[in-house]
Amino acid sequence: MNHTVADVIRHMLIDLAQGTLPSANGSWPIYAHNLPDTPDNAVVVYDTAGLLDGRSGADSVMEEHYGIEIMVRSSGVTGYTKADAIAVAMDTVQNVSVTVDTTSYVVHAITRKSGVLKAGTETPTSKRYLFTVNAVVALT
Repeated sequence: MNHTVADVIRHMLIDLAQGTLPSANGSWPIYAHNLPDTPDNAVVVYDTAGLLDGRSGADSVMEEHYGIEIMVRSSGVTGYTKADAIAVAMDTVQNVSVTVDTTSYVVHAITRKSGVLKAGTETPTSKRYLFTVNAVVALT
């Protein structure tokens, strides 16, 4: 793969109208791997541990479902609504084509490992809330 799974899923979420590229200066920018301090309302996709499902019979290729975590940061509890909308959108994914730069991928399915989890605030004194959704992804 030419891109990380987090970056592919970031572009897929943008294609599903769940946010925008940061360069578009729209609402709910979606990042991969790191989350800048601004804006308050933003989404980031991280790569996490996936699941190895053994080798395929024909070519002995290791089959893997890649792990992701989507974190939503918000200035209020509206972040829960955004995280839930992302979770619902992921539930509809079935063989979705995604292009990152000039490379095409197919996201076959996303299986959530959780509902929306409230992760508290960024720091003990912060007023910005954090919400997460964890999943595994079948991707080629």
